[in-house]
Amino acid sequence: ISRWRSTSIARGRRLSQPIGRCAVSPHPYAETVAANTLRSLWEEPAAPNPPRRVWRDWVLVAVVLGLSVIEFLVRPDVTWRPIAFLVAAGLGIALLWRRTHPLVVVLAVFGIVTVVDLASAAAPGEPFGLYTMAFVLPLPYALCRWASGRAVIIGLAFVLGTHVLRELVHTNYRDLAFGFPVLLAVAALGLAVRYRESARSRQLEQAKLLEREQLARELHDTVAHHVSAIAIQAQAGRVMAATEPAAAVEALRTIEAEASRTLTEMRFMVGALRSDQAADLVPQRGIADIERLADS
Repeated sequence: ISRWRSTSIARGRRLSQPIGRCAVSPHPYAETVAANTLRSLWEEPAAPNPPRRVWRDWVLVAVVLGLSVIEFLVRPDVTWRPIAFLVAAGLGIALLWRRTHPLVVVLAVFGIVTVVDLASAAAPGEPFGLYTMAFVLPLPYALCRWASGRAVIIGLAFVLGTHVLRELVHTNYRDLAFGFPVLLAVAALGLAVRYRESARSRQLEQAKLLEREQLARELHDTVAHHVSAIAIQAQAGRVMAATEPAAAVEALRTIEAEASRTLTEMRFMVGALRSDQAADLVPQRGIADIERLADS
């Protein structure tokens, strides 16, 4: 009994030790998920085939330039009004390259705005910039929509960092707190559209693969049928060649017809399997074709 009691006491002491003394501590789940998400985003390639410039881009630039002119003429309380107008008009033109060069445009636009804004912090009056410069909001969207994963991380870090720097210099904590959710919401919208289009592309590719698999099966069935017919006719012609030459010649005609038909159908199906050219479409065979199939 004393031996059992001492063993139980020692075992209870081991069980009562704090968990932190364990040699191996499990990695937190949240940190693992965050690390995997960040790694997958960093390795994400750029979105394929971004549109260069469409008519909507020219309309957007024209609207930005027009509003900049109106605000320049109407608002008298803008710090460094000529410089603010030139910066707004010049950076508005950069919207034309927001899809093809998203990271460069984001770094250039937010960098120039931050430098000029910090330089004007010592000047009296309202903060630098026109209200029209809200056009910078589509830039984080374009960055998350079209850029590569590492460009998205670098660009978003730069955008949020410059936002914090500008608002802290101006001690505008209200705009500092309000700007974060706005910028993150725009970036999240770009990522949502990006992944929705990626999922749609994968569904289309899967549908194409299923169609090609079905065509490959039909190609196999077609070739197997015609080759079997050719083999049967060749065997029959070889058997009847010595006694009935005319029947052997007829078998050769059938073999020639079957071979030509096989090549034609193979050409149609292989053309449908290719992705770089339009396929020659033919109607599916029906019950009316069974008699011709049996005769061959």
